[in-house]
Amino acid sequence: MKALRIAARQPLAVLVLVAAIFGGLTLTIWWLPLGLVIYGVVVWLAAQDPLLTAPPARPRPRITSPLLRTAINEIERSQREVERTVAGTQGALAGILTNVVTQTRDLVEEAYFLADKGQIIERYLASSDNQRLTQQVTQLDWQISATIDPFTRQQLEERRKTLLDQQKHLRDLRLYIDRILAQLANIDASLDTILAEVIRLRTADAVAMSSTSSNVQQRLADLRSDMEVFRKALDTVMTGI
Repeated sequence: MKALRIAARQPLAVLVLVAAIFGGLTLTIWWLPLGLVIYGVVVWLAAQDPLLTAPPARPRPRITSPLLRTAINEIERSQREVERTVAGTQGALAGILTNVVTQTRDLVEEAYFLADKGQIIERYLASSDNQRLTQQVTQLDWQISATIDPFTRQQLEERRKTLLDQQKHLRDLRLYIDRILAQLANIDASLDTILAEVIRLRTADAVAMSSTSSNVQQRLADLRSDMEVFRKALDTVMTGI
């Protein structure tokens, strides 16, 4: 229903509807029902397009981190090699490899947003003074040991715990930078593997083609699934930055 509503407002459909009404009122009455039938056909055909209701593509973030930019460049190079190898493929294999290319493009998009989160973490770590936190904890340790008032000691200990939590958060974020780089390297390696599989597919017989193409698409789907789990964990650890 949503697709029909969107299709009904497409420029071509609106033009046909206006022509039908105008023709029915100024030329001959039978022009109106004929035009409405044509309008209905145009709307129905437009509604069959899956891209009609697809969400708009997210703009790619600008990756300025040299380390992450290098990783993205390698991923894009590998993905372009897949597309170059697929180009010119004909027959039944063309449809299979078109799906593979679409999935590799999706991987590149995911890699961009993963790298963007990485550079956000990098900037946050650069602005955080872990040495100052360590000095504050040391000072609090001295104050706690010298304090005999229970209430004051409790307040100091709570403050110390907060600082230790902040330090742990920074350690977790540094760990996730390494994990992001490892994930990006895994994407690049997977694309290289898929490139080899695509080359093999172009020379395979029908039985091998079916088996290999299924394996390739499953590998891509598994990688996307792993990235989704990792992204959720990353979103959790990035809360508050």
